[in-house]
Amino acid sequence: MTTLHIDFETRSELDLREVGLYRYARHESTDAWCMAAAFSDEEPYLWTPEKRVEKFITWVAAGGAVHAHNAPFELAIWNNIMVPRYGWPELKPEQTFCSMARAYAMGLPGALEDAALALGLAVLKDTEGRSLMLRMARPRSKPGLPLVWWDEPEKLARLYAYCQQDVRVEREVSKRLMPLSATERRVWLLDYKINQRGVQVDTQSVAAAIKLVAKVKGDCDVELSKVTNGAVQAATALPALKEWLATQGIVVESLDKQAVADLLGGVVPLQSDAHRALTLRQEAGKASTAKFNRIAEQVDDEGRLHNMYQYHGAHTGRWAGRGVQTTNLVRDMPKAKSVETILRLVREGKDAVIDAIYGAPMSVVSRCMRSFFVAPPGTQLISGDFANVEGRGAAWFAGEEWKLDAFIAADEGRGPGIYELAYSRMFNVPVESVKNPSEERQIGKVSELAFGYQGGAGSFHAMGKNYNVKVAPAKADEFKNAWRAAHPRIKATWYEVQRAAIGAVRTPGSAFKCGASGREATFKMAGSFLWLKLPSGRVNCYPYPKLLESEYGPQLTYMARPGQDDSKIIHDAQNASNWARVSTYGGALFNNIIQGFCRDLLSELMLGMDAAGAALVMHTYDDLTAEVADAKAERARAAMEQMMRRAPAWAAGLPLFAEVKVMRRYGK
Repeated sequence: MTTLHIDFETRSELDLREVGLYRYARHESTDAWCMAAAFSDEEPYLWTPEKRVEKFITWVAAGGAVHAHNAPFELAIWNNIMVPRYGWPELKPEQTFCSMARAYAMGLPGALEDAALALGLAVLKDTEGRSLMLRMARPRSKPGLPLVWWDEPEKLARLYAYCQQDVRVEREVSKRLMPLSATERRVWLLDYKINQRGVQVDTQSVAAAIKLVAKVKGDCDVELSKVTNGAVQAATALPALKEWLATQGIVVESLDKQAVADLLGGVVPLQSDAHRALTLRQEAGKASTAKFNRIAEQVDDEGRLHNMYQYHGAHTGRWAGRGVQTTNLVRDMPKAKSVETILRLVREGKDAVIDAIYGAPMSVVSRCMRSFFVAPPGTQLISGDFANVEGRGAAWFAGEEWKLDAFIAADEGRGPGIYELAYSRMFNVPVESVKNPSEERQIGKVSELAFGYQGGAGSFHAMGKNYNVKVAPAKADEFKNAWRAAHPRIKATWYEVQRAAIGAVRTPGSAFKCGASGREATFKMAGSFLWLKLPSGRVNCYPYPKLLESEYGPQLTYMARPGQDDSKIIHDAQNASNWARVSTYGGALFNNIIQGFCRDLLSELMLGMDAAGAALVMHTYDDLTAEVADAKAERARAAMEQMMRRAPAWAAGLPLFAEVKVMRRYGK
């Protein structure tokens, strides 16, 4: 089958990483240096602005398939630069295929160079040419002066060769990748559609928030200087702050978010000056407020923010955030009425009033972050999230039937909440004695969140910090054992999953099932990859698995993009900063299964909503938001809620619950 592979090299006075693809591709200064293109295994042809290539133009106009690595970039340049300026025909997303998406779907790195190395290809990306490409992408002239580009003949020749090599590498990478399934192809196309549509932003409040944040940070720096008698001039001057704290008898290695929170919440009271200095550091260091600047850089002329999601950016199939990172917004929002008042005060620049009524301004504004995403005039947002979907999914997959019954009873209003019930079963006390709120309920909640994926006392402590639950290690271990005793099927399934994965690696070609009957997942080794078929039918992938002996017996390892938990990385000759061998175990594999098919619940909902005509604008791990006309909002809300409470056929018996709300501002 004939395929066309393409790659653009571009230039602009804008920095792509700062402003995002949507603005970059539409800016008047952005243009293409060249495009390399090759049909199948032909030598890549080079297009430059002086040329017209009828063969490629005719292919695209006729709807021929076009392959690219990070295809949304090629789509953006083709349709926003080449079509209006060079008269090329439109390139439709439906005829475009992305090897980056396919690499992610196989657990491989997304960057072309890294994917080629991970696959062990003989044809590799031109790494030396990359630095030249990055230089030539920006003007050689200083900002404010007439644009002058790096257009010396020798530099252009080198850039052209780099571009052609990219096509060769992309083509070889593409040959080694599995195609997306028909369903996942639809998901990828919908992902592109959502990224193109974007979401409306309250740009007036964003601009005001930027000013307020700058003012509050400046005030924090002035006060910090006074508190420390001039020893620390800014909350960002961490070495100076550490030195000053040492003079107060507080020796610390880190002053990151968690370290400061631990110091402020420690059992040993701090002296007033030290406490105030750390409080100022905590307030001025609110990382979430940096999103305001990011929004301002990337929002388009109509006030919409685009390209916020990376298809299959996480190993389990979940989306990863890009740009403004809307997948990790603060959840602890004030009430809607309070939000409107707070944002009015932000726009009026009244940080002192916010401080007096609601608390520290930076913290308050950070908590309101979700509300800066809004419905355009004449529309409303409908938004809902699956309630405790992973907890339900874990019980369903493992066959913990008592817990499924409990979820159903709670949903129908005839049974206790799951956190109350968890504590009750852990300690064999009447559920009626566990009040909401109460310390017992909080213990039940933290236990549910910490122990479901084979976590131990460390997980309980880490999760407990989010809910102000602090216990001694021995007590946390007691909670762990009690939770496991109350969940025998989930506990057994951790080890069942581990045995299935190890068995598949030991016996290539044979299928090993795990999970409750009718809900199984299947591991199978094929080629250099361990494949995991989820109950939904989608497959996840573990590249280059290897069994290593450990003190606990055979340990499953595989190559992956390292996460934040670098303790999982183990020695391997192929390890690199972005591709390394990691170890795993039953609870982590169980987590992969649950998160994997919970992601599929969301993607199937997205496809269904899109087919019904909904304009999807935002989503996270378990929630979905759409814009609807004012007159249709309530009817759309009810329809979406019904869809979210109905499990697909492959998840028969999985009790889903959701409440969908109509809102002017995005929130919880």
